[in-house]
Amino acid sequence: MTPQTGRWRIDVPTPADAGEWVEVHLQALAETYPQLPPGFVGQRRTAPRPAGGRPAGRARRPRSGPPPGGPHDDGQVVGIARSTSGGEEWERRLLSSYPDADALGLRRPPGMLQLSSLYTLAAVHGGGAGAALADALLGEHPCYLWIMTGNPRAEAFYRRRGFARVSANVPSGPTWYGWPMFQMAREGSPLSR
Repeated sequence: MTPQTGRWRIDVPTPADAGEWVEVHLQALAETYPQLPPGFVGQRRTAPRPAGGRPAGRARRPRSGPPPGGPHDDGQVVGIARSTSGGEEWERRLLSSYPDADALGLRRPPGMLQLSSLYTLAAVHGGGAGAALADALLGEHPCYLWIMTGNPRAEAFYRRRGFARVSANVPSGPTWYGWPMFQMAREGSPLSR
């Protein structure tokens, strides 16, 4: 199934799409977070480049919930998104380090839909690709996400989609160099206040 959302076609990636998924994800990370050290994106390449081919990697499917997808611009993938049902392992470890996680607004109901990642290339920002991904992946479901501080464009994007800030800032783990982050949740979800 390939829904058409305005000018964007949203596809569910297959294992054969892993190389393109990884490249778009890494490029979008580098464009979104230029202030991070140069190795930030490079360290995410976990497999060597095959001779004459694209980098090896794999697109991860959510454990449950809507499938991930990527919008296409003239056949080229220009964005990626993924959701999961409930928190991921890194999040469980983080929350266990905060005995006051409830007071900080960091807890959510078990199994609540989480938007794990949504990135589009800078060249298509403002063109509706991110909105098409969010709509296809999340619909109107209550959900939450983590957002890095200092990203007002992303925060405004999610506010337009009914999300509100629901937690205090907490430091991310070493992968993100301790950069502060916080949760946003969809209005009407159990996290919204």
